[in-house]
Amino acid sequence: DLELDVEERIALELTIDDDRVADLVDEREDLIREEVRADELGGLDVENGERKEWEVEGVSMTIAIEPLAAAEASD
Repeated sequence: DLELDVEERIALELTIDDDRVADLVDEREDLIREEVRADELGGLDVENGERKEWEVEGVSMTIAIEPLAAAEASD
């Protein structure tokens, strides 16, 4: 369980098993980054955070987040 401060910056990893939905998310990447305070998005290997899988309307998705300080330390 992450205990993030509401203003804390994060690294965000998204995996979406549907190209159409992934493209829609990519089109809104700036908005997503702003809303969740993600300084890093995609192409990450989140190791020191939380990871959860969902199925939304038949599409499998995985989201992983970690505090940015932890993400930088694992580099």
